[in-house]
Amino acid sequence: MKVYVGPGTRLQGTVRAPSSKNYTSRYIWVAALTAGESVIHFPAENDDALALLACCRRLGAKITQEQELLRISGFGDHPLPPGILDPGNGGLILRLLMAIGLLLPEVKFVTEHTESLGKRPQGDLIAALRELGAEVEDVDGHLPITIRGGKPLRRREIGLSGQVSSQFATSLLMIAPLLGGLSLRITDRLSSRPPVATTLQVMREAGIEPEADWTRLHFKVPGGCYQPGVYRVPGDYPATSALLAAAALLPSEVTVWNLNPGDQQGEKLVIPYLQQLGVKLETTADRVKVCGGNPLAAADFHGEEAIDAVLSMVAVACCAQGITRFRGVGNLRWKESDRIGDLVRELRKLGVEVTEHDDGLTVHGQPDGYAGGIEINTYQDHRMIMTFAVLALRTHRGLVLNGAEHVRKSYPGFFADLASLGAKVEFIAD
Repeated sequence: MKVYVGPGTRLQGTVRAPSSKNYTSRYIWVAALTAGESVIHFPAENDDALALLACCRRLGAKITQEQELLRISGFGDHPLPPGILDPGNGGLILRLLMAIGLLLPEVKFVTEHTESLGKRPQGDLIAALRELGAEVEDVDGHLPITIRGGKPLRRREIGLSGQVSSQFATSLLMIAPLLGGLSLRITDRLSSRPPVATTLQVMREAGIEPEADWTRLHFKVPGGCYQPGVYRVPGDYPATSALLAAAALLPSEVTVWNLNPGDQQGEKLVIPYLQQLGVKLETTADRVKVCGGNPLAAADFHGEEAIDAVLSMVAVACCAQGITRFRGVGNLRWKESDRIGDLVRELRKLGVEVTEHDDGLTVHGQPDGYAGGIEINTYQDHRMIMTFAVLALRTHRGLVLNGAEHVRKSYPGFFADLASLGAKVEFIAD
């Protein structure tokens, strides 16, 4: 699917932030790992959530969907052999599910998204599963992957690299109680801490109390059973960052609500960063109001703690006066696309002066905007889609986004919400 986003003049209105993708996935998974019924209020209804729900059903969970509510009767520590599981294009979904292979005689993971999830590296998690006692067949650390488990653990202390993704740690931490407990040590660096903090929060809500030594990156999880719970999914800061970026780039008065300032999402850091750039922004209770259109001045952004909002901030930097350096975001290369190399390639097509680095990129902003009038390849990546939709607002002729259907991975209502604020959005028939 292709979508045309035209140049913008003004944005106005109020939008509810979509439910958090990351919290939804963790709540679904912890509910599936619980013997008993749990209830999840306001779950995200994106492609990742749908893929995880389908896999949980194959593993034996009984799931009832009501309006803005999920009821999940989990399989606990007795998952059914599912044969084959398809995580869609979800990196977190795949990695959560891979850990259940420790409890199963055999499970095979496949995906149709061979150019996206199929290229994402899983080697560090595969190595850890092997150390714990599973037999794993893979293709040089990539899908398809077959895991054979169901045996006593070889060890209860394990080291794991966190450089490529924090999702590997999340995978082992969440399964650890059902394995009888586990001590996990991050052996080098942890690419992003907030997602792991979210994981620990969800585990505590479900009755398991992990110990976390953040200084040494050492985590201890006791053996035990998750308890049925009632969970409420907060709004999604990564998705909201795109709306805030759009509002920052045009004369606007935009309010986004359904945001919890007290949750663990690191992408909240975009709020003070936008203020640093010169954006007039107010936060009250569960909402953020942006009065956009002011001149923007470049400021460096260390994005490690807010990794899923970096691309939105790049869009803003492209229209700010001066040079912005994005640092500490090297693991963007192992997302749905290479969010450094692929992003730089498309930005240059648009006319952005940008330099690629191992750990990020440098953007020379152009406050007058860009010509546009071209088609952008989004590499099946929802964040790329939203980023270039935002940038299209500051072009003279708009942009055509190829593969725009992949925005459903995290924010199915993105284009509708953008249009409701006054953006020109047209769907182009293939």
